[in-house]
Amino acid sequence: MNKVYLDITIGEEKIGRIICQLFTDEAPKSCENFLHLCKGDISVGDKVLTLKGNHFHRVIKNFMIQAGDLIYGSTEPINREEIGKGGCSIYTTEEELKNSDQQQIQCFGNFGDENLGEFNESFILAMANTGSKDSNSSQFFITTYPSPHLNGKHSKFGKILHGKSVVRTIERSKVDENGVPILPVVISGCGEWNDKMPVPVYNCCNDTIGNDFYEENPEDDSHFDGEDFAKAFEASNTIKESGTLLFKKRDFQNALFKYKKALNYVNEFIPEPDVNKEYHDKFLSQKRKLYLNISLMLFYLKQYEESIKYTSYLLETDGTTTKEKAKSYLRRGNCFYALNRLETALDDYKKSKELNPEDTILDEKIDITSGKIEAEKERTKKNISKFFQ
Repeated sequence: MNKVYLDITIGEEKIGRIICQLFTDEAPKSCENFLHLCKGDISVGDKVLTLKGNHFHRVIKNFMIQAGDLIYGSTEPINREEIGKGGCSIYTTEEELKNSDQQQIQCFGNFGDENLGEFNESFILAMANTGSKDSNSSQFFITTYPSPHLNGKHSKFGKILHGKSVVRTIERSKVDENGVPILPVVISGCGEWNDKMPVPVYNCCNDTIGNDFYEENPEDDSHFDGEDFAKAFEASNTIKESGTLLFKKRDFQNALFKYKKALNYVNEFIPEPDVNKEYHDKFLSQKRKLYLNISLMLFYLKQYEESIKYTSYLLETDGTTTKEKAKSYLRRGNCFYALNRLETALDDYKKSKELNPEDTILDEKIDITSGKIEAEKERTKKNISKFFQ
């Protein structure tokens, strides 16, 4: 089976790579078309047929994301009124393009339906059409939710192998009333892919260090039954420990991605206490640890305001221990200190000291911060006195 890749940017931000596995036996014409559109190695007249530079023009949450309009969807800027009304397959001819009657719908090289199966899961790759039989050209879509109303109506020609988190990022894009993304979602690169090639992502970490083979989004993972709380907890812990291994390498950004991923698993699978008290408490304890870890990574990355949010979350969380509260106040105080909000930092250091009186480092922090506050007060007094001289 052939595999292809789509590199995605949203606005000016690189998001990552989607890897598609093509069903060459079940849908040969669709696969050949998509493969060559990704490779960009076929021209008709002076028109190069390629998905590179093409926009995702229709995004519907809990349904699908759609691209491939080679007529109206590969220009800058796009025309929001026309995009989605065109297409051009590798099976078109120069004569067909020349004899275009300039109707609104401009789909060339239409070819027959294949593999009209069931759409019973997310991440199916399929051909879009005009609503009539055998009207496939270049537009395609990726399902993001089971869609049985599409059964028997569209050619299924592949599935998403890697980069499901990239698909989910596209799905979460803000759109206008027609489903067109507000920020351009563009295929910045594409081509044939093999297993020796990378799968870069930029808004999460797909490093499998520590045996983290779990999907970025817990709802997309199939390694365990979501009702198996022991397996779900094991997954969250594996992901957390993967983050800790990256932290030990001082890879703070990817450690942060892992800790946030683990937190998503905790939030997704934590049972209500009346369903399973043991695992409710275990997940809650895990959540508190993750808040601390996330706040620390954000501090190292100098994202102080975000770090303050997570330490505050922990202080508001049920069951937070005295030790955890002391750490939270200390880390939040460090952030306030870095932001030169010295009075607030001093207040947090004192609260931490009350909870952890044996910590001599806090004495030092309190003394240094108090000294800076007094020095600033003296400077202010001198400046005021100069003003009235």
